[in-house]
Amino acid sequence: MSEQISMNFGRKGKKLGHFEVHEHIFIRGPRSGGHYERNGQWSTGSFFHSHEGGDVPHSHPDTGPACYTIDKDEWLRTTGLRGGGRKKFTKEPSGEQMLVVELEKWQTEFEVHFSNPPPDFQGEGAGIAPIARMVLAFGMRISEMTDTREG
Repeated sequence: MSEQISMNFGRKGKKLGHFEVHEHIFIRGPRSGGHYERNGQWSTGSFFHSHEGGDVPHSHPDTGPACYTIDKDEWLRTTGLRGGGRKKFTKEPSGEQMLVVELEKWQTEFEVHFSNPPPDFQGEGAGIAPIARMVLAFGMRISEMTDTREG
């Protein structure tokens, strides 16, 4: 299974001459946790936009990393599960435009460790869906994969 994961995962988001729409959530500052916009509308603290270089994982001041739409065909092919949506692209930058902040290394990669469950564990666990989401929605990469399962 670990070979399947490392060979099949990878974000495919680039569309030549277009900007990929993606989401950010405010994680600190006055707009985090929800707020009222100038027009009096309640905002949940997240927003969608597109901009130059937006298809590369990044963040903005006071926001978490970009979250990209996972194409539902790619999600089904990768995980065997239903879900996802359709990627959206704009011909021009859209939504609020902000300073781009490059992600630090710890925000771009993660480790995967497979092991046998405890003796009294019932069920099968989460499977590969959380791993797929980290790669496909956030553009992260697997930095290390270990498999210590027996049997």
